[in-house]
Amino acid sequence: MTTVTPEQARLRIAPLLGLPAWRVERGWGSFVDVQFGDPLPPDRDGTVRGRWHLWVMMAAWRLESTDRVLAGSEDAHLQQALDHLEGRPLTDVLITPGTLATTFEFDTLRLRTFPLHRADPDEGEYDHWLLWLDGTGDVLVAGSRLRIVRGDEPDEPDEEG
Repeated sequence: MTTVTPEQARLRIAPLLGLPAWRVERGWGSFVDVQFGDPLPPDRDGTVRGRWHLWVMMAAWRLESTDRVLAGSEDAHLQQALDHLEGRPLTDVLITPGTLATTFEFDTLRLRTFPLHRADPDEGEYDHWLLWLDGTGDVLVAGSRLRIVRGDEPDEPDEEG
């Protein structure tokens, strides 16, 4: 595990920019699962993921257009709102230092994430999003700190809601 700054994270994310989102899905609860890049071979359960794979989990989130909120993480019909991201290229990722609130920009749409838990080393680590990096086995993790881990350290999303 290596702790990184938002600037270092942006360097690792840069090759992802411009790739279209595919298989944008609501997972368990309000989790969001987004694939980018070429598909990897199916995993042991037969699930196909992209070389880049974003999983928003322990975070509140909001999907916005330029003039309105399309959905929030506790709204009904989340999948309908998430369908708006399908095929749109990721154009930027903005990580707020300190809170690690993050905005994933897709042309005129934004997926904003907000941590649900305060950072407290005595209470354990709560990861609010993970981004598997280009099939390398490295995962960028935003929790109480921003860090790079090997792909076998965080759990893969496997529950569907």
